[in-house]
Amino acid sequence: MTRSRTSWNVDLAKGLASGALLLALASPAFAVSVINKDTKEHTVTVDLGSTETNKKVAAGDTLQVDCPERCGLRVVGSGYGRQPGPDGKLIIDKRGMIRFTDETGAPKAQ
Repeated sequence: MTRSRTSWNVDLAKGLASGALLLALASPAFAVSVINKDTKEHTVTVDLGSTETNKKVAAGDTLQVDCPERCGLRVVGSGYGRQPGPDGKLIIDKRGMIRFTDETGAPKAQ
């Protein structure tokens, strides 16, 4: 029995769709680094939309957070938050405020 060209194309499309789905499911979450440049420990709220968790980051340490899609991060008590930029890095400055690494007035992440 000979298969038609259309049959081969349908099988190829199904295979590609299955592969793309598998790749999407196996892809790791977007990793975000929150670098604490302050001299004291801070609590960072990670807002994933449907859930929020608080994580502590010691002075001089870096907190690694997995964001499956989009997430917001804020320092407890600072009053505002940030969504990570394309580089996946945020800093807590010497005043305890969360900032982008390239934001004016913010020390650069190392």
